[in-house]
Amino acid sequence: MRKILAIVVALGFAAPLQAENLALVIVNQEHQSVADARGVSVASGAVDVLENMGFHVLSGEGLSAEEMRAQLAGLHDRIDRDGVERLVIILAGHFVQSRSGAWLIGTESTESGLALADGQGLRLDVVFEIAAMANDSALVWLAVSPNAPDLGIGLEPGLPTRLMVPQGVGVVRGRADQIMAGLRATLRPGTALASVVDRNRNLTGEGTIPALVPFLPEGFAPGARADLRAFENAREADTEEAYRAYLEAFPNGQNAQAARAAIERLRNAPERVEERLQLTRDERRAIQRDLTILGYDTRGVDGIFGPGTRGSIGLWQQQNDLPETGYLTRDQIFRLARQAADRAAQIEAEERAQREAAERTDREFWAATGAAGDEPGLRRYLQRYPDGIFAGLARDRLEAIAEAARQAELARDLAAWRQARETDTVQSYRAYLREWPEGEFAADAQQRIADLRPDPPRPPEPPLVPENPQALAAEQALRLSQPTRLLIEQRLAQLGLDPGPIDGSFDDQTRIAIRQAQERFDLRPTGYVNQDLLTMLISDLFRDFFR
Repeated sequence: MRKILAIVVALGFAAPLQAENLALVIVNQEHQSVADARGVSVASGAVDVLENMGFHVLSGEGLSAEEMRAQLAGLHDRIDRDGVERLVIILAGHFVQSRSGAWLIGTESTESGLALADGQGLRLDVVFEIAAMANDSALVWLAVSPNAPDLGIGLEPGLPTRLMVPQGVGVVRGRADQIMAGLRATLRPGTALASVVDRNRNLTGEGTIPALVPFLPEGFAPGARADLRAFENAREADTEEAYRAYLEAFPNGQNAQAARAAIERLRNAPERVEERLQLTRDERRAIQRDLTILGYDTRGVDGIFGPGTRGSIGLWQQQNDLPETGYLTRDQIFRLARQAADRAAQIEAEERAQREAAERTDREFWAATGAAGDEPGLRRYLQRYPDGIFAGLARDRLEAIAEAARQAELARDLAAWRQARETDTVQSYRAYLREWPEGEFAADAQQRIADLRPDPPRPPEPPLVPENPQALAAEQALRLSQPTRLLIEQRLAQLGLDPGPIDGSFDDQTRIAIRQAQERFDLRPTGYVNQDLLTMLISDLFRDFFR
């Protein structure tokens, strides 16, 4: 509704425009219930193309059937009121057909079939009839989507093979990009429509396709307003493509010289100059390394010219009395490389001089300390020069000194042991151990002491379970068979107790397990089986069996 109101305001309240050329552009790409029309959005660019050529343009995108009819009604009213010399109509989107005609469908269209086609689309025969009202020439361009949907019974997708086109109206159909190319070519003054269609095999023309009469006469020049508007659009974009588009439409326009100057300015812009060098990633890394050698912080050597690299380039340019652009020319790259090479050679010379001075100091200190070969001097040298020229030699000599000390200690140890062996008494071996507690023969000395003075015999250890004649008699009275003894040991193991080997023989470990079981069942702990313990073990067994 807002789109319709905008059309009404434009038509009903604007002052009459005495224009000889008029255009209508409708582009329906996005749809609510069916698939979007692929590739037709490019036709929206026709508005600028036509306005730049002095056409008054009515346009709309994504319109419903009602909104499209309102646009067509606005066009009809302006033709009837003011007349029109040349007329251009561009329709882009999904088209459907039947035996009775063809339609450009609105964005709200559904699969409702032929009965409701007039309510969901714009009839092409009505468009052609209104186009025929132009005084001179009328062109209708149909940008067809390649994925037109099936809208139900009685309708087929696309356009019919032949259209019923009235006298004086030319119709061209094709893809949206080809339609735009054909429109631009046709709007060049002195160009006949037939030559455009003949050169482009992707376009199909029918109706009145003039072969000799150009659509715009030779020498046709758009009005100053269209020229100025096109140049302002180009200046706002500020790209070579935008200025070339302006010059293509207005080769002799009042702003043509300014457009050519802008193109030259853009071509010579620092970023464009550097871009034309087509620097590889490795070449960019080399530039970053050169800047780093000269003391500039590029924030990494990664071949990517970010803010750090651009800032470093600008600072280098400033310090070399060059325009501070942050972008490099070929001569500047060579100059930067020469400076970096000179600085690298200077740094290498400085480092070599530093190394030579450090080596001299190293050798002088070695002569004063480690060269004598004594341990304190060697350690003083290594403390100052752990990685010095003579560090390896110093460590070898210290190792030799340490090895000699070890051998001397072993010799003293052996002499003391031989002396102890010669005496071969407890006192001599104890004397050896006092002097050499960690000696090579310490274990042998301790063994000889043990051999010479054996320990007194140990008293027999008491049984783990004390003898209890009454408990033993009670167990013997049960006359436990071998299977019963095995069962008792198995039950003790199941209770988490350790009866030792399960072999039916009650050893000390079995007695301990029996005593622990008696304590668990609140029985008197004796270590011998009695009737109460046997009952508890068997009853617990049956309880587990029936659980």
